[in-house]
Amino acid sequence: MAGRSDATGESAATGRVDALVESAGGRLDDLAAYFRERPRLRTLAVAGPPYATLVLFFAVPLLAMLVVSFQTGSIGGPWTLSNYAEFLGSEIYLTVVWRTLLVSLQVTAIVSIVGYALAYSIVRFSRRTTLLLLLVILPFWTSYIIRMYAWINILQSDGVLDSTLNAVGLPALGLLYSGPAVLIGFTYVWLPLAVLPFYASLTNMDPDLIEASKDLGAGPVRTFASVTLPTTINGVVTGVVLVFIPTFGSFITPRLLGGTNNIMIGMVIENQFKSAFNWPFGAAIGMVISVVVVALLVLGTRLGGGLFDTGGGEA
Repeated sequence: MAGRSDATGESAATGRVDALVESAGGRLDDLAAYFRERPRLRTLAVAGPPYATLVLFFAVPLLAMLVVSFQTGSIGGPWTLSNYAEFLGSEIYLTVVWRTLLVSLQVTAIVSIVGYALAYSIVRFSRRTTLLLLLVILPFWTSYIIRMYAWINILQSDGVLDSTLNAVGLPALGLLYSGPAVLIGFTYVWLPLAVLPFYASLTNMDPDLIEASKDLGAGPVRTFASVTLPTTINGVVTGVVLVFIPTFGSFITPRLLGGTNNIMIGMVIENQFKSAFNWPFGAAIGMVISVVVVALLVLGTRLGGGLFDTGGGEA
């Protein structure tokens, strides 16, 4: 009798579960049919959350910074253009912007060349792609600050580099707190960001295009310039953007590796918010820099697309 009761109970429980599943499935079917009959609502349901996230975490903070930039030295004060006038009329600040632009272009060029060569080598000549890509992204698993302090230990006067040079009879370089130290730090930090889109675009490229170029008599250099680079230009542009933007606004690397002789605009903005407590002036600098960076990116993208407009290639 007990066994029969257990079997009856299990059967009833199974029946209830099946009924719940069938009910849920019917409701899902009704919901799907509801959205199929309303394409605009379906589009809103799919695209709404991403756009809402962009508005909440990008547009709203940017708008808030724009509003603050037109105020006086204290938030809530009268509206003014003096913050922009002070920044744009200062030769010192414009010199820092120019230095930042030069450093950003140098870092972007170095990282793009080294990163593209590395990605090309991984795709074309390596059989252990997964292992090499793992080694490329491995630094991301370590804190940015820890990596910078590691480079301080390497580049300082009694660090690993100078000690090694002295041991083999060569003069010490003393690179810490110099321009080359900043370039080295930026290159190390942003190289993985460039390699990944370069690798993706090279992987998606049709290898038959290279073989066709060789069959037509083109050498390696001309094949690269006429086929490989134009076909992967979208990946190159993506890598350039991923490197240029954070370099232009960075303040940690130049502060730790460059010292006071290599001030970049990100350090100036940080100082206005954290030390001077002049948030409106810092916001005004940030808005000007944002406009400059966007203008440079648009110009660079159009020039790159015009030079290598082949109609193909995917990032």
